[in-house]
Amino acid sequence: MVTTSTLATVKTETPPCALCPVDAPRTLGEIWMDGQMLGRMVQCQQCGLRYLSPRPSQMQRDWLYEQEYDVDLSGEHGETRFQSVQTDQDRALGRFRRYLGQLKTPQTGAGGRRPRLLDVGAGTGQLLALAQECGWDVSAIERSEDACRFLQKRFGSAAVVGCDLADVQGAAESYDAVIMAHVIEHLPDPLAALRRVQRLLSPGGRLLVATPNDASLYERIWQLRQRWRGGGVANPYVAIGWENGCWRRTPTRQDTRGLIEFQILTTEHVYFFTRTTLRRVLERAGFSGIRWAPGSVAPANSRLGRLLQSDPVNRLLFFLSRQAELMVVADRDEEKA
Repeated sequence: MVTTSTLATVKTETPPCALCPVDAPRTLGEIWMDGQMLGRMVQCQQCGLRYLSPRPSQMQRDWLYEQEYDVDLSGEHGETRFQSVQTDQDRALGRFRRYLGQLKTPQTGAGGRRPRLLDVGAGTGQLLALAQECGWDVSAIERSEDACRFLQKRFGSAAVVGCDLADVQGAAESYDAVIMAHVIEHLPDPLAALRRVQRLLSPGGRLLVATPNDASLYERIWQLRQRWRGGGVANPYVAIGWENGCWRRTPTRQDTRGLIEFQILTTEHVYFFTRTTLRRVLERAGFSGIRWAPGSVAPANSRLGRLLQSDPVNRLLFFLSRQAELMVVADRDEEKA
């Protein structure tokens, strides 16, 4: 069992570029806290992919996810952390409906079989519930044990097929659609994960991926604003600050548990995609018919986000590939049957 004492010193791993055989990264910044380097933001000089290397070990990041869904730990507003996640997913129902709208209309298959949808990183299941209402037979992959127990009670024990894509054995060509909503940026090897998804999809099946856009206007304005003010968060997706050529931030809570969680949270996202790099990893995984759909312009709970929410701005930012969220749909070829 991973405990806070296990994490007192952050252990790191140093992955190569997920796309290029020759690893030649350029350092963009470092993440330091409490005298420890937690990670280094680098960019591959061949393909342009941005990622953290080194980064906290997978064991330590797994521990963070368990804390995020803990049914006993307190959340921000008096509820448990698990309830906080539920509230966040309830607020995202409109976004989930947009995701489902990009998939093919469910059609009953041979023998009356309902079309099957797999949600990778299902959380507390709001997207799965919407998919069921639309006629999908739903399955889930979820890393948190507490969330898995909740999903099994809500959708049945067979609905949760694993905590990781590698757990789904003997299910080749089993799913008509797969959704990876704000998951790929957390994965240790996004290319390997997408190749597993490609094998799980039936011929003609469809994948939807949503992830933060590293080239978004929101992030550029945010970083300029924070640097102009002389500190604060320089990257909204890793919650760190810019200081003397490095990203840094002083922890706001000094208790041991909170400090350690915050340390790993600063490196929760380990890949940072643009349209170009996300397309490359999808093509390398064997997907075709790649097309982009309008994602979120910016987080709606910020003042800047609300200013960018108008339809004309939304359309312009989508055209310029500058929305805060990338949403892409890709197909498995029919001829791979």
